Amino acid sequence: MKPLETPRRGEGGTRPFVALDRALVLRSVRFTLTVMSPIVVAHFVGAQSWLVFAMVSAIVAFAGDAAGEPLPRLVWMATGPAALALGLALGTLSLGHPLHVLALSMAAGFAYGLVESGHPHLLLAARFFAFGIVLAGLVLAPGPFDYLAIAIMLVFAWLVSLAFDLPGRGWPPLTVPPFARLLPGVALRSRERWAFATTVAIAIGCALATTGWTNATHPSWACLAILMVMRSEVTSSIRLGIERVVGTFAGVLVAALVAQPGSENLMLLVMLVAAFVRWPAQQVNNALGVFCLTVFVLMLIEIVTPDGREAAQLLRERFYDTLIGAVAAGFGLLIFPLIRRIFMIGAPPASPDGAA
Repeated sequence: MKPLETPRRGEGGTRPFVALDRALVLRSVRFTLTVMSPIVVAHFVGAQSWLVFAMVSAIVAFAGDAAGEPLPRLVWMATGPAALALGLALGTLSLGHPLHVLALSMAAGFAYGLVESGHPHLLLAARFFAFGIVLAGLVLAPGPFDYLAIAIMLVFAWLVSLAFDLPGRGWPPLTVPPFARLLPGVALRSRERWAFATTVAIAIGCALATTGWTNATHPSWACLAILMVMRSEVTSSIRLGIERVVGTFAGVLVAALVAQPGSENLMLLVMLVAAFVRWPAQQVNNALGVFCLTVFVLMLIEIVTPDGREAAQLLRERFYDTLIGAVAAGFGLLIFPLIRRIFMIGAPPASPDGAA
């Protein structure tokens, strides 16, 4: 497995300055419109559990936008929300059986490890499939209306995406290769890939065991942290882990300061700004992107949580659970060489291109 020369799409870079070109501004406007719309709806009808699922669906559908003509675009955008819904369904079936949730989430982490260097939408699906399992099984089980909210936000995000391309002279081409080109034998012949997948599963198991021991109420945050930072390239993983912890910590501090006066209008304004600058910030550095998204999520928690003490506890737990996930990912990277050696026992000599 060769280290990547540049950060992957969406991970951010290290450039000191990013020009706000038209494409980036439009992306920021579209993201802001997509994620703020359910907040506006909740303001009038009241915030219920559906808002959590709608918000996650909006973010994942946006991340899966691969342009192209309307129908293929909808299919690609549905990858993340569909995986999330499937994970939620499996997590709900395991409700009240934490060991079942643990086993399912570790299996999902193993699947993530297999596709980690493959198709970006397989990566997106694996991440939020595992996240859905933990969210429903250990945090908040969805009801029928919550699944409807996921579907509605997918369609809404798709319509917003199409609307922003209407002024053009034609639909832009797809930005991803087809699944059919990459699915056959997706890393399944690589013992090193199986070793990495096993390492991810172990890291998720350790994180969930730790959150269970600490009585954390949102272990899904720890699970997601692992799935966002663990890479088969150790240097990239360490960088992403540090940036995620730093960005989360800064986001928690800012969210706590903004929430102190208790002004909902101020919190909504901060959410709006955080959503708009999230993508430009991500282009500069991943920690800045994490910071903006953390502020956005925690402002949402403050708005929908009437109990001030509970909201304050969730602010702290966002950081603690992210830290647990990052440490578990670090532990996984530490044992990865050992797991790799075990898997490579009896393997044939490596070919000239480095594949086993």
